[in-house]
Amino acid sequence: MLLNTKLLFELPVYRLDKNTYYEKYNEYVDNNSTPDYNPSIHTFGGKWEYNEIIGYLKFYISGGTQIRVEYSETDAKRKRKTRKKIFVLNSDSFCVRQISKKMDNIDFVKIIKECIEHCKNRLSNRYVDTTFIDNTVNYTDWKSVIVETI
Repeated sequence: MLLNTKLLFELPVYRLDKNTYYEKYNEYVDNNSTPDYNPSIHTFGGKWEYNEIIGYLKFYISGGTQIRVEYSETDAKRKRKTRKKIFVLNSDSFCVRQISKKMDNIDFVKIIKECIEHCKNRLSNRYVDTTFIDNTVNYTDWKSVIVETI
């Protein structure tokens, strides 16, 4: 049986956070610079936003009764800087929370935040970029977004 689903949002998962990446980049430049050669960000591995992503968390409504999180990550056993990535589904139930039509917006925000924290804890050695959702979660009418699919 195929359940109706609705994508809510996605969060990128990084090998390491932006500050750590650029600290390592600056260390690399300091250790590899000569008067004739100054390494650029391209020789180190590219911009953090695009080259350090190792996975995605996809938050969606499943069957009208659950918020589920699907986790996809690169198929490499060793996560490192690379420009060639293939993402594969790791889990379609990385986090599961029950919902109902009777819930109000505050309840939906609480469940979404719980899901995000649960995922962060499961990915404790990774950096989950929640910047966008942190700035919008309290200002979104989740009841309207979610209940329309239930």
